[in-house]
Amino acid sequence: MPEPELSASLIFSRTPLAELVDLARRLEDAGYHRVCFGEAWREPVVPMTATLAATSRIGVGSAISQIYPVNPVVVAQQAAQLQELGAGRFTLGLGLGAGFVVERWFGVPYERPLRRTREFIEVVRGVLGSPEHGPFSYEGEIFRVRKYRLPFAEQTVGVPIYLAAIGPRMQELAGELADGIIVGSLHSPRFMEETKKRIAIGADRADRDPNEVALWYYLTCCVSNDSERARALARRSLVYLTQYPHYRRVYAEEGFGALAERIAGLARERAMERAEAAITDEMIDRFCIAGTVAECRDQLRRYAGYPGSPVLHLVPFRIEEDEVVESFRLAAQLAQAPAGARAAT
Repeated sequence: MPEPELSASLIFSRTPLAELVDLARRLEDAGYHRVCFGEAWREPVVPMTATLAATSRIGVGSAISQIYPVNPVVVAQQAAQLQELGAGRFTLGLGLGAGFVVERWFGVPYERPLRRTREFIEVVRGVLGSPEHGPFSYEGEIFRVRKYRLPFAEQTVGVPIYLAAIGPRMQELAGELADGIIVGSLHSPRFMEETKKRIAIGADRADRDPNEVALWYYLTCCVSNDSERARALARRSLVYLTQYPHYRRVYAEEGFGALAERIAGLARERAMERAEAAITDEMIDRFCIAGTVAECRDQLRRYAGYPGSPVLHLVPFRIEEDEVVESFRLAAQLAQAPAGARAAT
């Protein structure tokens, strides 16, 4: 069975933009399929613009751009220009974001998520299609547009729209409306089979072939020349995920509910060392790849039968960003055959 094509999510705060672009070029040269930027600490449009301008082959996507703090017409304008700059290499990934982030950082009520997502996608699609189909109008419950036509050339039309979706109704909405779905960092074969079923339910509502809906899944990836250090980074990443209610639900569905609640409580109390110590080896092996390059390459084979393709990521939560950069530099080798395999061909 062929190994999955690899993508990477570059989520940083203090790392200079020029260094992020250099890392994206390194991943492009290594054979990575795509780099993604999320709306976490940095906003994604500037890093994506810089990366598209500095590369020529690798795909670039937002994973994700949050829909609460922005207007869909503006997002469509940005997406059209990014697609123009990248000559077709851009993918727009949309998502809700965490409720406490939306309300605390952006001051926007976290209300009607399904309705807002549906209307947001419909407006973005309508605006992107306006050069071909004429001025776009929309009368929704949340968004309204009056006779807007995107004033760009026709080559900007055709931006793939992916939707981040963990819960069943959002996954069905992705199957109905989106070109692809983005699954977060916690999943299992059982979870992915359920995801495929929900995509099919949504696709059926729109009379679509569910196989038309592509799938990306985030995968926590910690690569180090020291295997134990890599697993320590994985523990910190799994503690980070317990802060989010939607991830705690997935932990519970996979049999770690009580433990995840306890770890989340320790994290809230700032007892981070105790929280990390509570992460079990089983959790690391279930939800992460962590180790040396050779060990991570071997662990990636577990995902050969998964639907879709992995987006490797490592959030700099209690991890120095220099160490995250080094992890990705090592992870670049995962897209390449090992030396012995190359010599044998």
